[in-house]
Amino acid sequence: MNRLFLHPTLLLVYTDGAIRPERGLSGLAAIVRGEGGRILHWKCRQAGRMTCNEAEYAAAIMALEFMHSLRPQEIRLYSDSQVLVQQMSGLAAARAPALRQAQIRLRSLVLGYQRVSFHHIPREQNRLADALANEVVDGDGREWT
Repeated sequence: MNRLFLHPTLLLVYTDGAIRPERGLSGLAAIVRGEGGRILHWKCRQAGRMTCNEAEYAAAIMALEFMHSLRPQEIRLYSDSQVLVQQMSGLAAARAPALRQAQIRLRSLVLGYQRVSFHHIPREQNRLADALANEVVDGDGREWT
């Protein structure tokens, strides 16, 4: 197998979280693309009750945990959550206890990579991750990888 595919230089990761408070469920999704935009992997799973911001963090955490074995040199994580991106970029503080804990966990995962950056994108540019997060929370709950 091609060594470059096993340890890519750059991965573009699109994450999203969806919540259904009335059902006590959340859906998490991550789409991993190569430098040229080709989808290399995707992962989604159902999770328990969370706020929307907690679900966004949980999706980013799931993505970085999933990519650990790929060992990319650089990750650009894209999210439609301004809260996540601003907090992880140091532009805003996480005040809620659950978000502080999620931020600590995500920051610890970031340390396992050479370079990780967080970028805000409009929801329209994150449709696939959004659709997967909603599908897994509304579907049968099967994890897809």
